Amino acid sequence: MELSIQDLTEQAFGPFGKIIAQPDRGEDAQGPGWKWWGENALMESADRPYQIGYLDLKPAELKFDWAERHMRSAELIIPTGGNCLVYVAPPDYPNEPERMPPFERFQVFKVRAGQAVLLDRGVWHGAPLAIDKPLNAIVLLLSRTGELDLSLVRFEENPVSIK
Repeated sequence: MELSIQDLTEQAFGPFGKIIAQPDRGEDAQGPGWKWWGENALMESADRPYQIGYLDLKPAELKFDWAERHMRSAELIIPTGGNCLVYVAPPDYPNEPERMPPFERFQVFKVRAGQAVLLDRGVWHGAPLAIDKPLNAIVLLLSRTGELDLSLVRFEENPVSIK
């Protein structure tokens, strides 16, 4: 028996599942060096399905001026096609979801192609940063996390630079 290779299309693959790729619609959010499409597909679970989001990352100035956290959802970030930077801070002050730790508590990690990071609940973070070339990242978290479980702090007046 011999099988031929098929093009991966929604119609051809539909009976088996969903394709995860950059959606053919406008992004849901964007910032310097990133565009975000959320809820592209759902992965069922016992309580609430998981959403699969898609990030399009482009090199930009290595700094950040916002952070978010989710008190009831872990978050998986899987870079594809290159290395990226992920900035994080510990889940301090769990009873005060909007209270960020001091900037000195943030750390930046290089996530290499073939690696992924699973952020614990309550960990402060933001969109990954492309280092030297465009890449994409797949993000997995509980469905509707942006509506039901988001603490977001902006600090445009005092951005954090990465060296």
